[in-house]
Parts: sequence; structure tokens; C-alpha cells
Amino acid sequence: MSAFNWLDKFHGRMEKPADYAEKTLAAYRLGMKAKGSIAGVRIIIDPDCCEACRALDPAALYHPDEAPRLPLDNCEKGAQCGCVYRPVMTYERD
Repeated sequence: MSAFNWLDKFHGRMEKPADYAEKTLAAYRLGMKAKGSIAGVRIIIDPDCCEACRALDPAALYHPDEAPRLPLDNCEKGAQCGCVYRPVMTYERD
């Protein structure tokens, strides 16, 4: 159970602005540069996602510079994609 479950549900229902990936990943990148406790980002895959999103590895830990951009180019739901980024804290790493 993630501390971000409430946020996953909230963000999953929101339409993504065109700059969702850039703004979200930039915030996590800053947290990492500031020697914060963010180790990277994961993509929380929406249970009702399309095939393109379902192909993503839900356990993958990405540096914000290398994370796939949401919504994916081939996502059938586009801005209504329910997949979201979440920070992975250093104490959560496998």
C-alpha cells in the first residue's frame, strides 16, 4: 500500500495537460538534485489502461531523464490516460 494511493486515484481521473510529463519529471529531478530522498520515478499503471501502457514494467525505476513520457505516443486514451508518475523514495527501493 503506497502512501500515494489517494494521489494515484486523484491524478488517474484527471485529464493530462500537454506538459504533464515535463513538469512532473522536472519536479522529481529537482528533488533528486537537491540531495532529497527521491531515488527515481515509477509509472503507476492504471487498471483500465491500453495495451501500450500495459506493456510497461510497473516495477521499473527510472531516472526522470529516462522515463517514458506519459501519455505514451501510442496510448489509445491520450490525455485521459490514467497512468501516472510517482516518486520512489530511497527507503522504498528494492
